[in-house]
Amino acid sequence: MKTIKTLIFATLITVIYTGSALATSLDEIYRDIVKSDNNGYLPLFVKNRNAPNFLDEEDTLRQVKKASTISNKEELKAINLENERKIREQALLAEKLKWQKTIEAVQAGKVTPVELHEVEKRVEKKDLHAIEIYAWMFARGVGVKQDLVKSFHLYQIAAHKNVPQAAKNAALVYKAMNREQRESLTSYSNTQSL
Repeated sequence: MKTIKTLIFATLITVIYTGSALATSLDEIYRDIVKSDNNGYLPLFVKNRNAPNFLDEEDTLRQVKKASTISNKEELKAINLENERKIREQALLAEKLKWQKTIEAVQAGKVTPVELHEVEKRVEKKDLHAIEIYAWMFARGVGVKQDLVKSFHLYQIAAHKNVPQAAKNAALVYKAMNREQRESLTSYSNTQSL
């Protein structure tokens, strides 16, 4: 009788526990336990328990990492190109503003060595506007010692490059020269060039 009671009790307990577990294998029982511990989420290592080789997974992770670093480098390169473009635009704008202030200082007759250097630098680069301004500075003696011969020479260079009014200004400078300055023109033009 005692063995019958034990057998019935064991059968009932087996039926009760198997009904609540709903799993037929140890693997399914393990998965159910992991799911309950992780609020219904089954982690990747449980889903892929039969992965053939973990070294392949590491290689895959490295490839994914390389791809992400390549895309990050490309994104950074795009950002750097955009930043470089903005820096160039700002540098050009700053240069234009500096040149505008130089022109304003020349027009006001308040040329400092900074403005003079800016004009000379642009003349060396053969900037026609700068050549004309430099000629005007020599003609008027603004920021430099008045030198009509040099002014005439610079206006001639500008006139050869088809700068408007340069030929007319060269003629006016020529008229303002004295006899010695006019005679020095031929020797000056032979020895000096821009």
